[in-house]
Amino acid sequence: MQRLQTVVRHLGSAIKKSQMPHIQPSCLTSTVANVGPSIVVEPRVALYDEEVIILLQNFPPQTKVTLHGQVVQLYNKIVFASCGHYLSDSTGQINVATDTSEGGTYAGVEPMGILWSLQAAPGHPADTRIGINVAHQPIVVTLKAYLGHLHLDQIYSSDGEEGGVGGGDGPTAPQPVAQMNLERLCKARGVVRHEVDEGNIRGALYLPPGNGPFQGIIDMFGSSGGLTEYRAALLASRGFASLSLAYFKYKDLQDHLYDLKYEYFDEAIKWLTSHPKVVGNGVGVLANSKGSENAFLMGSYSSKVTAVVTINGYCYATVGNFLRDNHVIHTAQDIDLDKAVVTEEGFDVRGIVAEPTNIFPVWQGKAKYLCLESLDDYQTKPDSHKDLLTACPKWKQKDIQVVQYKGAGHLLEPPYNPLCRSSLNKGIGLKMKWGGQPREHAHAQVDAWRRTLSFFRDNIPAS
Repeated sequence: MQRLQTVVRHLGSAIKKSQMPHIQPSCLTSTVANVGPSIVVEPRVALYDEEVIILLQNFPPQTKVTLHGQVVQLYNKIVFASCGHYLSDSTGQINVATDTSEGGTYAGVEPMGILWSLQAAPGHPADTRIGINVAHQPIVVTLKAYLGHLHLDQIYSSDGEEGGVGGGDGPTAPQPVAQMNLERLCKARGVVRHEVDEGNIRGALYLPPGNGPFQGIIDMFGSSGGLTEYRAALLASRGFASLSLAYFKYKDLQDHLYDLKYEYFDEAIKWLTSHPKVVGNGVGVLANSKGSENAFLMGSYSSKVTAVVTINGYCYATVGNFLRDNHVIHTAQDIDLDKAVVTEEGFDVRGIVAEPTNIFPVWQGKAKYLCLESLDDYQTKPDSHKDLLTACPKWKQKDIQVVQYKGAGHLLEPPYNPLCRSSLNKGIGLKMKWGGQPREHAHAQVDAWRRTLSFFRDNIPAS
């Protein structure tokens, strides 16, 4: 009973700290073992952006303990792993929310460090990104506890299998003394997905449970193309009607980024605002990287866009022109590929784009903007927002918020997603250096996501 009260007390404290109302996942359960070392997680099934409480109980007092996390990526069997080094207290307990990790893949008091520090396990290819695009399936994180302080190369063999060389006392593989699965969901119970194949637009609409009408958001990603849905599912789990919008390399859409047409994005805006479960007075747009250019375009030319959040993107066309009525309205800036820097981690392309000459005229629209910028990003130049503010009249500048994150990389995603410093960009077929430092990047993602939700709630009409 005392152990259960401890869990409830810490859980209550965590709930009070949270400022993000949400729809409950399909179930919230935990297991409290009666005897022997155990791992307790509350909630055991949680939304992807939700902080959980992790307790280790019934361990020997004042004992070194390793908490180990593992995710096996289903489609390619790549294993991601993490570990934290703890010392149990006089009662044999460890509270990951308040206790210090003395080493491993993260250090310090980091309640979700076991998640955000996940990396390719020994024997598995580095420069790999955890894929969370299957919005209806949970990411399963297997948590294990070992006695002693073990590093990943002691838990895994050189060929990537669990059961490494042991803790230094001989060839025997270390054995966990406790285990628990934690499930992370992007799509909460009651959220409904609808395939969108209406007129010219292609994508997926995620609706919260209930009759609405809900505040609407159009969600877009960058130059990888296709349809990426996990963020739209998570937005719907937070109460928004969210349209994940593809714009190239998907179904019958064009397979390149050249000559994107404003009419396509305008059709998506009109379709979403006319949906019976969406507030029709205005919508938000969320986009990162190349998708940010689409977002600036939509905010400039549509009176229905009232709130725009861009993540590490430019306020002008970079790769291809934008058309309207078959006429070029925004010419792509010149690109000098000789200025790309080839590193072991991939291409650094911060310096390839010429000085902008054709900023999107955001002052023509009524949208407000939240521009999120990572300062360890190797895909966009530092302080890119200054081009926007310089071009804007002073009266419009008050509608533009800029938040910068030191140590964060290009792939600024919802909270607790592990950092990927480099990986293959499938849309262009090149390995890109995304940048970022694990701890700083993780903290930036938490702040950016909370700011994003609050900004949309405040600036999209609610009725």
